[in-house]
Amino acid sequence: MLRAIIIDDELIGISTLKILIERYTPEVRVVATSATPENGIKLIEDYRPDIVFLDISMPTMNGFELLEKLTYKNFKLVFTTAHEEYALKAIKNRAYDYLLKPIDIDELKKCVKNVLVESNEKEELSPENSYRIIEISVKDGIVFIKPDDIIRLEASGSYTIFHLKNNVRHVASKNLKDYEILLNPAYFYRCHLSHLINLHQVLKLVSTDGLFALMIDGSLVQISKRNKSDFIDKLKNASAYSTQSA
Repeated sequence: MLRAIIIDDELIGISTLKILIERYTPEVRVVATSATPENGIKLIEDYRPDIVFLDISMPTMNGFELLEKLTYKNFKLVFTTAHEEYALKAIKNRAYDYLLKPIDIDELKKCVKNVLVESNEKEELSPENSYRIIEISVKDGIVFIKPDDIIRLEASGSYTIFHLKNNVRHVASKNLKDYEILLNPAYFYRCHLSHLINLHQVLKLVSTDGLFALMIDGSLVQISKRNKSDFIDKLKNASAYSTQSA
């Protein structure tokens, strides 16, 4: 399941595209929408979606300006606009696709199909990454860590705390995002801005006084309620893939 965010200053534009996605591309789930680019930036950083459907012409900040302000950019960018003259600039901004309004259903389906093909190809290659040794710099040298030994990673300012099996802990001198890129997204999930967890190390989902993942070391990691469905989907997929690979 691909997670998508729609950013468009016109509510009718958001509503129309959301209906088309839900009706014709069941492989995509719209996790958030925004009618303001400022809020759209926050949503992208929070949700870290697979696809962003982004309007170009918006009053306070256009789509190109929004992109310049993003920290997280690991998604497929699909521009949506009524202005065909933006096509060349969209391509130069490395847009994955470009949909003209009113959105053509066949063009939308083709766009999503292409994203799915690329995602599946990446997943076929990704098991190699799940066993790649992670090299981290610590105060007294270099530590080599197997991804399977990671229970969770915790952001601490510009540092990252590695919580490993057998109560081993290391503080690395890079931020969480640097390590998230190295780890297989099929097994590691960014459930919170400050936490990346190994889905194979989750014991259960706890819903007392909030929503938390209980890890094998007894720690509780908060899950945003709005991410609950996505988290459960990822958890099921990780378990299924693990069974197939065994």
